[in-house]
Amino acid sequence: MRRTIPSTMALICFEAAARHQNFTQAAQDINLTQSAVSRQINLLEELLEQRLFERVRQRVRLTSAGQHYLLQVQPLLETLEIATIRMPEFQTMRGGINIGTYPTLGSRWLLKHLMNFSIEFSDINTNTITYLDNKQFDQNMIDIGIVQGNPPWPGCRYDYLMPEELAVVISPKLLDYQDTSNNTLLSHRFLQHTTRPQSWDIWCQSANIKRPNPQNSLYFSQFEMIIEATISGHGIAILPTILIERELEDKRLVLAHPHIAKPESAYYLISPSTKANTKKVQVLRDWLLNQSRPSH
Repeated sequence: MRRTIPSTMALICFEAAARHQNFTQAAQDINLTQSAVSRQINLLEELLEQRLFERVRQRVRLTSAGQHYLLQVQPLLETLEIATIRMPEFQTMRGGINIGTYPTLGSRWLLKHLMNFSIEFSDINTNTITYLDNKQFDQNMIDIGIVQGNPPWPGCRYDYLMPEELAVVISPKLLDYQDTSNNTLLSHRFLQHTTRPQSWDIWCQSANIKRPNPQNSLYFSQFEMIIEATISGHGIAILPTILIERELEDKRLVLAHPHIAKPESAYYLISPSTKANTKKVQVLRDWLLNQSRPSH
């Protein structure tokens, strides 16, 4: 079936004429003759069965139909231009790639992998863009990113990266090793992440423990701040174990309860569908997925 789509040249002429409000200036802008521009617009008006311009002396002015059509056409032309400009980069391994991540995950997990990636793929420059929650993931800016949650993400390709394990941790100087009950969960201030308010509910449900109701809580926008506050003895926190491997190893943090929750939500690599199949994104995606696999 034939589609009712005007020629690209007709749309370019229409947009230029609307911008300049003058066919002659539009012609100069797009390197055509004035008669060619006029002819293209006449063909477009015939196709649409609408007058797009009013001719006023030496200038033209958009009709209401023309104004409406311009609002529809301009973003399409911009999208087509961007896609065309980016096509030479589709299979190239040179240039830059924007990687999205949460701040703490970026510094504590992603950084070490990017350093190794840059050694093997020295032609690809990596630029890290951080966000505090998934709503801040900007598909126009980011080529590939790490998010925590449950798919799908509309307009994106997503690949399972790794699970998330949640542990209740505390500074050892606050922990009473003689207390084997759940009193530890009740006797300290809760340190919580502002974008992860359900962490305690998820952990308690997994541990089959009634959710404690502390007298007060402190909220932070970044896990890094929660980690430091917990180490300093300001309270008790639920944290992803991937972020506190060093602290658990050197005993600056210890488990306040032995249970480790493994929620259904996990970490995923996501890429806007328009960028997911470019060579650079494919290479980095495969690299990171390989790094997240168990070594044995």
